[in-house]
Amino acid sequence: MEWLLVIIAVLTCAALAFRTFRQYLNKRAFAVQGPHKIDERFFVRIGGIEQWIQIRGEDKTNPVLLILHGGRALSYMSFTALFRSWERHFTIVHWDRRGVGRTFGRNRRTGHGGVRLSQIVADGIELAHWLRKRLQKDKLILLGHSMGSIVGVMMAKERPDLFHLYIGAEQVVAMSQNETVSYELISAKLHATGNRKNLIALEKVGPPPYPNERQWLRKQKLMKMLDPAYRRMVQRIIPSMLIFSPVYSLTDLLDFLAANRFSGQHLFEDWMAFDAATLGNQLEMPVLVIQGETDIMAPTALAREWVAHLEAPDKAFVTIQSRGHLSLFMVPDLFLEKLVVTLRSIGLTQKSC
Repeated sequence: MEWLLVIIAVLTCAALAFRTFRQYLNKRAFAVQGPHKIDERFFVRIGGIEQWIQIRGEDKTNPVLLILHGGRALSYMSFTALFRSWERHFTIVHWDRRGVGRTFGRNRRTGHGGVRLSQIVADGIELAHWLRKRLQKDKLILLGHSMGSIVGVMMAKERPDLFHLYIGAEQVVAMSQNETVSYELISAKLHATGNRKNLIALEKVGPPPYPNERQWLRKQKLMKMLDPAYRRMVQRIIPSMLIFSPVYSLTDLLDFLAANRFSGQHLFEDWMAFDAATLGNQLEMPVLVIQGETDIMAPTALAREWVAHLEAPDKAFVTIQSRGHLSLFMVPDLFLEKLVVTLRSIGLTQKSC
């Protein structure tokens, strides 16, 4: 037994040492360069509580891009490496919203106040005001990714004066439709491949609406099985980036896991009730939606239809060919290329922002 404890201790120390070394390498590799760079992270008092943000970019005169993360509580600060090329074009702001990441860690379960979608939208608007003043910008560019696109389109609708442009990345349009179409796509793909085992599992889950988060996650797990690239991101790449992120301590990792459960429990009903139709069919700013062609989680057909009926000063719908959900993570440089080209086509350049 003593030898077993020694072996466990040695392996633990080796794992921690390896993690520290990888964090050091990542910190050096992803350091921001340039005489006009910005690289800051700190707590800001937003909505009456301390909320964690990160601001990075190679030139502070570049337009400011506020990215609203997806997932139930998937902080994107650990994925800074994926956005490294973006930092040549934009000053990137990541935000651990109420109930997420270090914001959750600072406030824990009892210090968040109301964790509701309406409060998160209000927090986002307050943050946008703060960023305009801090970074001396008249307006920001707003990007909502996946579940973050729900928050994003609500912010854009409520305060169009704060933003040059709204970008919906893997845009969620209406969760009731979203879940119905997603279920039908999963069923069709399982029938096409003759996957009887997972078909039976899907039938046990049943079609939406889902009474609780646990049942919804069972459907999501089956969806993940049909997209190998998405599954690889979720099972291998994302955990690896979290573990070796130079900005995350072991305590932060524990908070990350706890926050995911916490936010899911508190926001499930709000997420499932979302329908962009209740906001009307107008946005008073240019709109760009970029969608993975084969997305099952946020079905591309629904996003395309939403853009087609949307009234905006300018709008564009772009697909990433042969990619599903999380195309933003899988091909970030291609995503950036399509973003920059579209910005130029509608007259929004670095100088105009």
